[in-house]
Amino acid sequence: MARLDFDVKNLPADAASAAVSGLIAIPDAIASAILAGVSPTYGFNALMTGVPLGSLFTGTQFMNIGLTSAMMLATKDALAGYDSATMLGALFTLTFLVGLIQLLLGFFKLGRFTKFISNSVMIGFLTGVAVLVILSQLQDLTGYSSGANRTLTKALDVLLHPGAWDWPSLFVGLATIGAMLLLSRTRLENLAAALAMVFGTALVPVLNLDSVAVVGDTTRVSGAIPLPALPHLALMPNLLLSAFALALIGLIQASGVSQTVPNPDGEFGDASRDFSAQGIANIVSGLFRGLPLGGSLGGTGIVLGTGARSRWANVFVGLFVAAFVFLFAGQVENVAMPAIAGVLIVIGIQIINQEEVGDVWDIARSKRVIMIVTFLATLILPVQQAILVGIFISFIDYAYSSSEGSELLEIQVREDGQFIETRPPQELADNSVTVLFSRGNSYFAAMRTLQDQLPDAKNTHNAVVIFRMRNSSEIGSTFVLAAERYAAQLQANGGKLLMSGVTERVREQLIVTETTETISEEDLYMATDVIGESTRAAIEAAYEWVSRGSVQ
Repeated sequence: MARLDFDVKNLPADAASAAVSGLIAIPDAIASAILAGVSPTYGFNALMTGVPLGSLFTGTQFMNIGLTSAMMLATKDALAGYDSATMLGALFTLTFLVGLIQLLLGFFKLGRFTKFISNSVMIGFLTGVAVLVILSQLQDLTGYSSGANRTLTKALDVLLHPGAWDWPSLFVGLATIGAMLLLSRTRLENLAAALAMVFGTALVPVLNLDSVAVVGDTTRVSGAIPLPALPHLALMPNLLLSAFALALIGLIQASGVSQTVPNPDGEFGDASRDFSAQGIANIVSGLFRGLPLGGSLGGTGIVLGTGARSRWANVFVGLFVAAFVFLFAGQVENVAMPAIAGVLIVIGIQIINQEEVGDVWDIARSKRVIMIVTFLATLILPVQQAILVGIFISFIDYAYSSSEGSELLEIQVREDGQFIETRPPQELADNSVTVLFSRGNSYFAAMRTLQDQLPDAKNTHNAVVIFRMRNSSEIGSTFVLAAERYAAQLQANGGKLLMSGVTERVREQLIVTETTETISEEDLYMATDVIGESTRAAIEAAYEWVSRGSVQ
């Protein structure tokens, strides 16, 4: 059961924050719905139903669950194959499925796996999304309707036909952009999008710009209480992959909130609980005809910046949106499409974090390549496919970095008894004792890298090698195979392999895998509370073995 964290003394601050955040959420919902290719009604439905309920369950109290550009673009791509008769049913089913997947991931405590998504991938993906947001608005900005299929080709078509632009539409869009950029430099920064959209829209009747398209030309906005709609079971199989990708997009974006925004007590929230909260929000949103929702770092920043004291500020946001919709929903149909386009273009520009892009670019060539590949995949592929490509690249990057980041070192004992680290020899000497240990990851790819670094024992006689296992809580089959082969090589030339710092778990694994048939249990020196004790014992036994072999 979620802690509600309600305190009457926080009520004034939370209500004030919610009023401002709710006002900001209105133009965001309109723009998000247009970006997804549906009526703003479904953005409002999501905010009114999913946000309040989901906010009650977040582990990160201040996390704002909202409509994000990346999820809207992915939603539009997911619905591309549906006609007008089935699209809305597919939308609500998609939102419900996204919530179900997120809830299950949270239930099974899988929040920790978001840390495996490479920052290079995320920067490439978010930058690609930002560019797509900008390019997708060129049609509404210029009043030119392209017949092309993809965002890139549509944008290119628009740019190649300036003679077909509607110049009053372009004027309204550019005026909105200018107003938003100017307001962003004032104390009204948080209200810049809303005020700029109102300003751009007001230009249409004031200047009699009849050619400028408005929301009401293509859709109707309802101010009614959203009615429940059950998901369409028959549509679920076709939507499952898109729903999974959308769920991951929302969760990955939310992880930025979980990892950077502490709760009032100074502790950071549970990422898995945040997964579940987003799942609840989307299940409710899907059942009440809403768009998919996700954790929003920008929305969280607004809530905090407007003085929120607890999770209830986010709960109240949905209530303030509901009040606005019931009173003024009809006015949304008068909003100028170029004004929405202008706001989205500025938002797209703001999403691009030049400093983070520069950091990834400068850190290493491999990270630069990963960022560029993810960026291009986001531009070329449907967004839900691009995020899956990015996740695949992340795991490839992790595997490669793990293997490259591991090294084999030798421990030598000085005359004063202290241990020192040094590079291991390329070849073992006769009658020698060599203590080896690995530093870095124990992933199987890393173990193969370490295997290549082992000193050559083929032409060595009566040598003993000690593997120090102090930092290994578990071993894999790759290590087992490498250890058995190396031990056999040493034994063929009168030597042997010992292990020190062995935990009980590692000992059990060596027994189960029958490695103890090659490396005797007597040659396993168990870890103790005293660091280095088992290694010193192994070294003494090794020198005794070598001395006996030398005499023979």
